[in-house]
Amino acid sequence: MNILKAKKINYEIERNIAIVNSQTLSDLKIKHSANVKVKSDTGEIMCEVLSTDTLIEPGFIGLTEKLVDELKIDSEQAVKVFVRRRPQSIEFVKTKRKGMVWKEGEIRSIVNDICSGHYTDLEISMFTLAQYYLGLTMDEIASLTTFMAEYGTTLSFDEPVYDKHSIGGIPGNKVSLIIVPTVAAAGLLIPKTSSRAITSPSGTADTMEVLCDVNFTADEILEIAPKTRGMLVWGGTLDLSPLDEIVIHRVEQPLGIDPHSQMLASIFSKKVSTGVDHMVLDIPTGEGTKMPTKEDAVNYAHEATELGRRLGISIEAALSYGEQPLGKAIGPALEAREALNVINGNGPTSVFEKSAELSGILFEMAGLAPPGQGANLAADYITKGKTKAKMEEIIGVQGGNATVQPEDIVVGEYTSTIVAPKDGYIVKLSNSAIKKIAKAAGTPRHKEAGVYLHKKIGDFCKKDDELMTIYSNSEGRLTDALNLSMNLTPFLLEGMIIQRISSGPKK
Repeated sequence: MNILKAKKINYEIERNIAIVNSQTLSDLKIKHSANVKVKSDTGEIMCEVLSTDTLIEPGFIGLTEKLVDELKIDSEQAVKVFVRRRPQSIEFVKTKRKGMVWKEGEIRSIVNDICSGHYTDLEISMFTLAQYYLGLTMDEIASLTTFMAEYGTTLSFDEPVYDKHSIGGIPGNKVSLIIVPTVAAAGLLIPKTSSRAITSPSGTADTMEVLCDVNFTADEILEIAPKTRGMLVWGGTLDLSPLDEIVIHRVEQPLGIDPHSQMLASIFSKKVSTGVDHMVLDIPTGEGTKMPTKEDAVNYAHEATELGRRLGISIEAALSYGEQPLGKAIGPALEAREALNVINGNGPTSVFEKSAELSGILFEMAGLAPPGQGANLAADYITKGKTKAKMEEIIGVQGGNATVQPEDIVVGEYTSTIVAPKDGYIVKLSNSAIKKIAKAAGTPRHKEAGVYLHKKIGDFCKKDDELMTIYSNSEGRLTDALNLSMNLTPFLLEGMIIQRISSGPKK
């Protein structure tokens, strides 16, 4: 008989794990570490089953509180346990290895099975890596985007919706916290849903969460956003594109990858779900970004605008400088501080200018400014306090302290400062190294952690001048980050003479 009693057990683990007595597994002819389906009258999950002789008594299945909640059952309620059969759509994924192009029905089947919990982590990895190494055609990306959006929640507003999105890839890109209140202050509707960090030290949702709550339901957004004109929320709680969150958490974050086609489908499925009509797409380019060359960035921009056209979204793609971190602050708390500083009339010029430029593009798309004049209008909103007033309103509505000041934000108590080993100009600042150091310090999980840059490319420094300060809330993580910084050499210093070449001694 495959009916067991559920028993809630107190342990935390990311994967779906069930624990069953070894004798019970033998009776059910289920092997240790097999993938099984657990089904109740109100829900169904898939999990890996582990064998025990002592932790769980015969006839019971041990499940975490999370899995019990997903099944919507009480402790000791009966559930059915089946050996899981591999879904047919896995065969479609395998065909990609032979260079086959997926048909619409095959993509729909893959999306349905992943979102229904029928794929193991390894199978989801196979789907993601097929895109990473082999890529998808534009027809495949459009179909994947559409089905990802259809499977989740959708928001519908009775007016045009505006949005800004960055493909990411550079540390410190906190401009959404300035753009959203600027655009909202002009009366445009911009209910921005954001992701948490995938390959960067902080995502927009991670940074905004330092200031206020970012977890809202679809109904709450539909009620609040038209009043405030803008919100900054985490899309993960909205179930907008379930496949995207599954792929991000189970594959992209652990492996540190972001496949080109999945990136496009991820961005646009959520824009379709939130009813976006007009969007500015920020594409950082340069060494150390996702788009290392201008040619890469231009090609991506053409793909994005074409995908937007197919989906009915007006897109303006903006290629931006990305060969070093934006601003000086990297990490959720430090970036929140810097964003507030810019809004208050201080902060790095680079952050102010990029925020004004991207906001200005949306103003031009909305007809609020003539072509080429949007950035000036946006700059006025920031410098004259309109952005600040709107940001205070948004923070307050989202449950934060509306009058919070940059100095109120707590950062890591353990710090270490890297100094210049010699006199020279900063000729290179490695995005990759800075990201790795910030993550070693604890970002984005520990919001107080991060890196603050005292010098950037083009700056002159003398020996022993401060280059950067590492922040952490753990002495151990600070030591790890410090050691990493010594090995990676994030700053490259040169004098005015880069190299000497001699003709040799006179004959």
